Amino acid sequence: MNKSILYTLLTGLALLAACSPVESRDEMTGAITAEQLNISVTPEVVDGVRSNKLILENRSPTLSFWDYGVGTSAKAYDEVLVTSVGDIEVIFTGRNGDGSTISRTVTVNVESIIYEVTGMDKFIGSGSKTWVFDAFTDNNHPYGIGGVGDKAATWWGPEYGEFNEWDASITFALDGGAIFTKTLSDGTQQKGSFSFNLTKKAGNWSQGILSLKGATIPNAYSVNNKAGEAYDFYIIELEDDLLILANVTGNGVPDNPDGEANFWIFRPEGYTAFDGSPFVEALTGGSEKTWGWGAGKNVLGNNAVYVNAPGWWILSSDDVNGQAPGEGTGATMVFTSNGTLKINRNDGTSAEGKFSIAAPKGGPEGWSKASLRTTDVAILCGIAFNEGNGPVTEYQILSIDGDKITLANMQKDESAGWYWIFTAQ
Repeated sequence: MNKSILYTLLTGLALLAACSPVESRDEMTGAITAEQLNISVTPEVVDGVRSNKLILENRSPTLSFWDYGVGTSAKAYDEVLVTSVGDIEVIFTGRNGDGSTISRTVTVNVESIIYEVTGMDKFIGSGSKTWVFDAFTDNNHPYGIGGVGDKAATWWGPEYGEFNEWDASITFALDGGAIFTKTLSDGTQQKGSFSFNLTKKAGNWSQGILSLKGATIPNAYSVNNKAGEAYDFYIIELEDDLLILANVTGNGVPDNPDGEANFWIFRPEGYTAFDGSPFVEALTGGSEKTWGWGAGKNVLGNNAVYVNAPGWWILSSDDVNGQAPGEGTGATMVFTSNGTLKINRNDGTSAEGKFSIAAPKGGPEGWSKASLRTTDVAILCGIAFNEGNGPVTEYQILSIDGDKITLANMQKDESAGWYWIFTAQ
């Protein structure tokens, strides 16, 4: 045979073979069932303890997608961190070559939070951190409603101290597990656990989700929909000194929120956005200082709002007797630099609590120099006159020097202001 013809024939056969498809549908488009999945979720053991680091492995011929509650992974092998102890459910979803999906849930038990998760330090500080409702930010109600996309209760909200459990605190701690505790003002505690997911965001509004179990934040209700206490919240702000939580009406945290939102704003216990040290120094003399009624003719009374002394109904130091039992002439207040306030009544009884100094609140600029807040005790004759005569626990310091202090408090309807004037004893 002619060599050129033979070469041409062989070349044609080679090309024909190359162009003929070789089907392998089992490899390219095959599928396995959920029962055939070869996957594992294993907590890393540290010193004999199952830690919060989970080792995810998919040895199946499928694509991988893991949902471990506080995040997701699309890797066949990954090491991830969770933020709670106990039984953890990890959902695996595999995609077969033919496009079908299969799923399996694996439950593992975590005994201890050994590895700190990004964001955990904001919640717990150096190991335990207590938060209280924000009493410092002007024009931001610490609880109330606004719109999705807002950062605070811009539509409506009660003032600090005027909603349920306003004086409760919440504590996030890392003690083997992620422990959450709500403490009421009477010392009653409710304990549970917390976890968070900083990858599950709601657009640019939410930084993530906080989930609580066993206990929840104070006054955890939607304003316009009493759907029961909420346990899941959007994290709107999470900083060392600020925690803002929200959900939508009905206590929900949908992926695409819209409409009305509820807000809760917290600050770390002991937080101050205002340097009150000069006022503490003046109140305590640097250690301990006693104050009482002076001999003036106008030491207690009311007047127009945002003035500096009584002017309508006026009491002299002698007239103060009888306004509050034992708190007239001869009664004293002792402020100490460690934050305690002791009331010594003229009938021999006493009461003790705490005080703190915060930024001025309300009134025209310059009217108040600082806020004086008391806990478990009120100042002498610290009564909400015309409003039920309950104790007043927040006052505006209008002036203070070495020998005299003038305090004020506005009626809720701002129809009048009440003024107290004390002198050093």
